[in-house]
Amino acid sequence: MSEILKREMIVPRYLTQFSCVGPACPDTCCYGWQVPVEHETYTRLRDLPDRELKPLIKSALHRGDGKSGSRDFGYLSISTDASARCELLSDEGLCRLHAKCGEAILPDICANYPRMTKSVAGAYEQFAMPSCPEVARLMIADPAAMTLSVATQPVRKRMVLEIAETGKTAANEEVRAFFLALLGADVLRVWQRLALSLLVAESLEQAMSAAAPDSDEDYARVTRAVLDDWQQRLADGLALDALAGWRRNQPLHLRALAAASRIRSEMHFNRPRYLALIGEALSALGLEGDEAAGDDEAFRRLGQARLSDARDAALGRVLLNFAHIHYYPLQTDKGLAHEVRGLCLQFLMLRFWCAGLALSRGGELSDADQAELVYLFYRTTIHYQDYLPRCMDAFEQAGLVQAEHWLLLLPD
Repeated sequence: MSEILKREMIVPRYLTQFSCVGPACPDTCCYGWQVPVEHETYTRLRDLPDRELKPLIKSALHRGDGKSGSRDFGYLSISTDASARCELLSDEGLCRLHAKCGEAILPDICANYPRMTKSVAGAYEQFAMPSCPEVARLMIADPAAMTLSVATQPVRKRMVLEIAETGKTAANEEVRAFFLALLGADVLRVWQRLALSLLVAESLEQAMSAAAPDSDEDYARVTRAVLDDWQQRLADGLALDALAGWRRNQPLHLRALAAASRIRSEMHFNRPRYLALIGEALSALGLEGDEAAGDDEAFRRLGQARLSDARDAALGRVLLNFAHIHYYPLQTDKGLAHEVRGLCLQFLMLRFWCAGLALSRGGELSDADQAELVYLFYRTTIHYQDYLPRCMDAFEQAGLVQAEHWLLLLPD
């Protein structure tokens, strides 16, 4: 078993309230994927003498492609069929392995999910994935769900994502703090936060390209100059003024979201309920089914489908949580603007379907309605890791490449 660490960590309020609801969960996490099993746990499970569990483990546990000592040395095979569950899950919805042997014997993934922990320059942060229905419920229901505090939390050492410290770490942490603060600015509509994030990302990339800093000190100087400039624009109100003239381009918006929605017909999703929700939303918007509307009627319905402040704010919390989990906007080497566009994609898809579901159901979505869509969306992105990249391809094929193109879709 991986060494258990207990560290002071930055955690959101919802995580201090979270506990697995077990059999009461509306959609168990124990089906639909293959669970990687680290070498040490693989050996312990294989050699477990328990008479009841041994035949179940023999059927479910397989040798993987990982080398000796790896985290994917083996795996627990679970059918991708919607009705198939882990063979270790009881009819009551509880893990037999956990019940008989305790949490210590569980694979790292099983023990850790839905929590995600990272260490940045020695500081620990722990958040949780909204692919878990209970996490999504807590996040949607509580306006203060993303309030941060410091708490002592346990974590398996192997499950900590270590963000390597470099000469650019201090400057990068300033960038990250700026973007997180902007994304968490709940005095703004979510589209405004994302639009400003796109503009700041573009400014940083242009400044770096022009300055071509050849030292960490120059990198920090250029970074600080751009962030200070935008901080002043935000304080003066000039940043929001830059968005005042932008209006949503409905034909482009409809074309891009319809193209992304069609991706589901090209993939074998194992969550029929997710497909049903998308279908319901599209039908209400006049984009699918026997009563599909013409463009004019679809534009009219789309114009009616503005999310309430409460539903918009809830999506903001979901996106902010994603950003904290994934070291946004520095999680890859593809550039700041690329990462912000990825967050915009999630927002546009979720907003579109929330709006369609609200139309279908005669008005405001409930917390439960929105939480169901959110957890199914993120569960799908985990099960099918090419889902969002394919949706991004659909957006780009619809003409969304530069920041200004995305600004044509983001406004309410």
